Amino acid sequence: MKIWWQSSTPIHRLHDYRNALTAHLDSVKRPDTEIHINGVDDGSMDLHYNAVVAINSYGPGGVLNKIMQAADQGYDAVAIGCFLDPAMQEAREVVPIPVMGLGEASMLAACMYGAKFSGVAFHKKQSQYYDRKAFEYGLKDRHVPFGDLGIDFNEVQKGFTDPGAMTERFVKECKRLAAQGAEVILAACATVNSIIRREKINEVDGVLIMDCNAVLLKTAEGMGDLYKSIGLQASRRLLYSGPQKKSLDDWRKLYNFRSSAQLKP
Repeated sequence: MKIWWQSSTPIHRLHDYRNALTAHLDSVKRPDTEIHINGVDDGSMDLHYNAVVAINSYGPGGVLNKIMQAADQGYDAVAIGCFLDPAMQEAREVVPIPVMGLGEASMLAACMYGAKFSGVAFHKKQSQYYDRKAFEYGLKDRHVPFGDLGIDFNEVQKGFTDPGAMTERFVKECKRLAAQGAEVILAACATVNSIIRREKINEVDGVLIMDCNAVLLKTAEGMGDLYKSIGLQASRRLLYSGPQKKSLDDWRKLYNFRSSAQLKP
């Protein structure tokens, strides 16, 4: 089983995050699973801005381009390790292999572990985005509006060396969301999830703090199995109907998509 884990950040520059994520995924993966952790070739860390998410997702060397590389290189499934689910629906149009997003997989799984779920983003603009995603995924009646830590993505990185302030804010938000009826809470960012998991925060006031990164990886493994064994893939009827190969090849050239990584330090 070969899983392509795709971050929405230039993760090759985020050594603490990459090391923590690698260790955690290695601890929960199947023995026969190989995980290739990727980021965008280059990009801004200002991920609370929708404009930056769009540019990191769709530019040359961005999330969509990298997922196409994964399919070209024979990977069995893609796990988009970003709660924003960047380029997820678009990728399902253009690659045959399963493409799973952290936000969608976590929200759907949360519905099996409690009546209502919520989550903690790192920034209030992201929590607003996640509320829209819950509505888009048909889960508005199962979700409590997301909370946030009140910081940006660069500040999140400080949590790897000094987690105290972040975990204190996280627990405080979890208590607030629990009081509003949340039974399952998601650390709504793969980076935040890595820190919360490392700090072994598994429940707050009886509320389950779900390990979103582990859920995404195991979902990708399972969907990869189903694709290989019975050919299960996205419906091509409407939402995920895709182009012919010639059109796809033309698009690659037109938009200067890359056939392999071109990383900058």
